[in-house]
Amino acid sequence: MRRILFVTTIIVSTLSVIGQPKHGGGPMIKKGIMGRVINTQTAQPVEYANVALFNSSDSSLVNGTVSNEKGFFQIDDVANGTYNMRIIFIGYQSHRVNKITISDDNPIIRFKALKLSPADVALDEVNVTARQEEVIYKIDKRVVNVSENIAAIGGTAVDALENTPGVEVDIDGNVSIRGSSNFTVLIDGKPTAMEGSEALQQIPASSIQEIEIITNPSAKYDPDGLTGILNIILKKDIKGGFNGIVSASVGNNDRYDASANLNYRKNKLNLVGGYSFRQGRHGGEGESHYKSYKEDDTLFRDEIGDRGRLRANHTIKAGIDYDFNDRNLLSVSGNYRIGERERFNESYYTSYSMLNPDPVRTFSEGKNTDEDNSYEISGVYVHKFEEKDHELRIMGTHSAEDDIEQAYTFMDTLTAEDTQTEETLTETIEDHAHTTMQADYTLPLGSNKLEAGAKSSFRKIDYQQSGDIFNPEPTMTANNFRYLEDIHAIYAMFSGPVGGFEYQLGIRGEYSRIETEQLSTNDRNVNEVLTVYPTLHVSYEINEANKLMAGYSRRVNRPRTYFLNPYEERSDAYTIRKGNPLLDPEYAHSIELNYLKYIGKAFVNTSVYYRQTDNKISRVQNIQNDNTILLTFDNVDKESSLGAELSGRNKFTKWLSINASYSFFRYTIDAVDNGLTKSYESFNHKVNGNANISFSRNASLQMFAMYYSPSVTSQGEREGFYFTGFGYKHMLLDRRLTVSARVRNPFGNFEWNFTSRGPGYENQFIRRPDFPVFYVGLTYRINEGFKRRNLQNGNGNGTSEDFNEGMTVD
Repeated sequence: MRRILFVTTIIVSTLSVIGQPKHGGGPMIKKGIMGRVINTQTAQPVEYANVALFNSSDSSLVNGTVSNEKGFFQIDDVANGTYNMRIIFIGYQSHRVNKITISDDNPIIRFKALKLSPADVALDEVNVTARQEEVIYKIDKRVVNVSENIAAIGGTAVDALENTPGVEVDIDGNVSIRGSSNFTVLIDGKPTAMEGSEALQQIPASSIQEIEIITNPSAKYDPDGLTGILNIILKKDIKGGFNGIVSASVGNNDRYDASANLNYRKNKLNLVGGYSFRQGRHGGEGESHYKSYKEDDTLFRDEIGDRGRLRANHTIKAGIDYDFNDRNLLSVSGNYRIGERERFNESYYTSYSMLNPDPVRTFSEGKNTDEDNSYEISGVYVHKFEEKDHELRIMGTHSAEDDIEQAYTFMDTLTAEDTQTEETLTETIEDHAHTTMQADYTLPLGSNKLEAGAKSSFRKIDYQQSGDIFNPEPTMTANNFRYLEDIHAIYAMFSGPVGGFEYQLGIRGEYSRIETEQLSTNDRNVNEVLTVYPTLHVSYEINEANKLMAGYSRRVNRPRTYFLNPYEERSDAYTIRKGNPLLDPEYAHSIELNYLKYIGKAFVNTSVYYRQTDNKISRVQNIQNDNTILLTFDNVDKESSLGAELSGRNKFTKWLSINASYSFFRYTIDAVDNGLTKSYESFNHKVNGNANISFSRNASLQMFAMYYSPSVTSQGEREGFYFTGFGYKHMLLDRRLTVSARVRNPFGNFEWNFTSRGPGYENQFIRRPDFPVFYVGLTYRINEGFKRRNLQNGNGNGTSEDFNEGMTVD
């Protein structure tokens, strides 16, 4: 039997319950589906059963409702077509009806009694377990179910993604997708003040329901992010009355995590609120071996030392939903975050040369402290017209962040006869502000659909940077930098069926104006670009067990302010970082083909993709006359990635299931080095898997492991490495309380080895982070039930037969 993954709560309007007939009669519908849900054992009606209607061709969610106190339901205004229907409710087996056909000759379908069996009743060839898979594979995206991921206990979104096919995580928690770290992070479909891995490292896993990985987005999305979008769906609830989830965990090395997500709903009003705190310390020892080749000599510098970082965040969030009526909905939400971060390093250097083998020993110390406050406010208004799927959605967001960072470096030459001290202190004050306004319109045209919209984005960042050099000669430096970005876009998409295919054709036009200015020198740069971003998606369902989808999109990566800021900042005694304000955007063409096949209780998902990036922004290392390293950025490379991903799952028994994946891609860089073009190529592999063992309905064990193959960059290569881990979860008090524990890299055998090369130098870095990592945690559910409707995720992609928490059915 085909294995189907879904969850127990459907995103439906509570008003649909109010609108249900109070008996078997009620208002007559002109075209639709009506019926009654009863308990198969007692023949009593099942109230609040979730009824969902899906398009049989692409599994997109068409409509949904819930049964009333008599068990009756009805779904109105169903267009001609063929549908699948599912009825589910907590504590019951699900019931599915396939191939329901609505036509002018058969406009109303009636079901006299749809029977739900209690979950503790064994059915032939049916096995129900109250859990959702960690990764759900859909034809157009992958959904990482963080709420069921034991390996993410006490961690962040980074920990939840670590074992996901096509996603790589390095030693510092930086995330890349299919070999690239350039992606866009959305939270509930909205832009955030945080960027990329920085955002993922600050969001506690305990606050996340799931993460959508969309590698080839449609024209409705912003084109930013060469490898796509990570959309983080936070936990929300829709059950009437008061309910929520409270969790806390503690780990070794000053690691703490706590969160509370609460909800209160009554009639047309829904209130949500929450608080989260997370503190994490990461550290370890390292070494480096540097060589610099001169005409008549070779210089050597060996380093050994310790590095670490400590991050702490407090986040408060609140929101309100109000249903004026069944056609007008309003949602407003906001959050406020306080963050602190500290980075530190201590290193001992030994320098010598072939001609002068007597060593010079140096001690270096660095410390960065960072304090930031930020807030985000968003609102969305939805108007539904009388015609099914005819909708207007208006959304606005505003976010702001204030950040103060101090960087201190100290270097002391330990050789007695040549004592020399260098000491610097740099302070950076950053003010960020970002406002967006957008409107999305959807118009059904028979079996086709037209979507169009417009969006404007305004971003302003002010830097006030100052530096003090205390030794050897007191000096003051200052640099004020301003970044202004205006982007205006319009898009249109047309989709529908052609024969046995479904298509979606989109185009997005954008005008962008980016202005940078060094206020201290009156150096001003303006870059205006008018660009078109086409997208095309085609899908074909061979049958219920075989699905195909192909997609193309053009993407962009605008230079981050970190890359543009020309202020020189010393990160340690021998390294200086400087941005490049003349950087141009990167552009990428992405093509992807997906194939999803069900084989009995197992399934296999295969993806083949190709991505070409032009005008690639690369980190460039140059050796200065004083033997220091200058790190900067330039548009010097061209990058391509050709790869394949094979993922699968099999449930061997009622108590054992295994997920495994293999990712392969060929990574090619055409880099310009001293005016000459050189090609660098590597074949990269990633193997990961996890096994889930269910000891009982309330106890389960998860084991995971992953391996990353060696990789190449334009200035060096990285050796391979691997992770392992275990997690255990036990549910108590009628499954309201969950006790959990996890350990990451329990054997502590991890080493990060990277070698960079350039004209006249070679530098090898070796890092050994502090492992293992242990966490224990508690989670308590307060009257948890139906999930809150996510109005703000109006991206048109919450489409497939997915709910928000629930069961796996075979």
